[in-house]
Amino acid sequence: MKKKLQINFGELGILYALLIFWLILIAFSPNFRNISAFQNIVREASFTGICGVGMTFVIISGDLDLSVASQVALCSCVLTLLLPKMGVFPSVILILLLGAVLGTFNGVLIAKMKIPAFIATLAMMFGYRALAQIVNATPVVVENRLFKLMSTSYLAGIPVPFIVMIICGVIGTVILRKTALGRHTLAIGNSHEAARIAGISIPRTQILIYLMVGLFTAAASIMITSYLGSSNYGMKDGFEFTVISAVVLGGTALVGGKGSIFTTAVAAIFLATIKSGMDAFQIQSYMQRIIEGVILIFAFSINGIRAYVNDFLVKSRSRRELDERRRGSAAGA
Repeated sequence: MKKKLQINFGELGILYALLIFWLILIAFSPNFRNISAFQNIVREASFTGICGVGMTFVIISGDLDLSVASQVALCSCVLTLLLPKMGVFPSVILILLLGAVLGTFNGVLIAKMKIPAFIATLAMMFGYRALAQIVNATPVVVENRLFKLMSTSYLAGIPVPFIVMIICGVIGTVILRKTALGRHTLAIGNSHEAARIAGISIPRTQILIYLMVGLFTAAASIMITSYLGSSNYGMKDGFEFTVISAVVLGGTALVGGKGSIFTTAVAAIFLATIKSGMDAFQIQSYMQRIIEGVILIFAFSINGIRAYVNDFLVKSRSRRELDERRRGSAAGA
């Protein structure tokens, strides 16, 4: 029972950190004693969380996708061109299909052409951003009122983007925990060779994973465009690192084989809370960038920190057990 509680604490550490941080902000800042502050936080976190669903699958498989911010920009630019001509529903469907195509293309580069994921997605980060500029070199304002309500409206006091994130999270969790794709993703992340011996088609699984990344990234792009009410080819620059930070802070191992979409969503809220807290305390922008950099370093080193702590605890327990055996031997003598 004690071991089970320790495991749960480790897995949900980011949730406990979020709750403690909220209590601190409520205690020291009047701005956070209003429900609207938390509505804004979860709305902002939703964009990262939606995209983070797909990114969780990629990182569990042992890879990265550095092109998601550029995919957001490209999907957004195409979306604002489609809306006046086709309306909300057809435009949204086409953007989701576009996201699937972009993700699949990344997957083909990695799975079929054997280009390392870092290189392939880095190249496409520049490529998709350039395509966004070709599609729309100047900012475009969204005039469709119904579309803008998608991200600014509430359902029972809950921002609609947060509800969308929950739906995406549930879908992603079901796929990860209950389907062959999820099992294959975990297997590939643990060992490519073992997965291959087990009969798993690694190229097919990788393509499906990146297809999912494209879909969830397109969904995030739709909500972001709705919230901003405009698009431009330079939007969300650096967004990929925020998403990766959320996934890794949520406990997904960078080496692959382990991860949770629920904790990714919680980590997205945690990062949005930090940003909101810095704004509330009027921390200057350059200091915010430094803090964000520190968080990024911590996110990428968290697995090493956990390994060090676990190793320390194991050695401490071994020393205690050895001392107890020695004392028992001495008492018996």
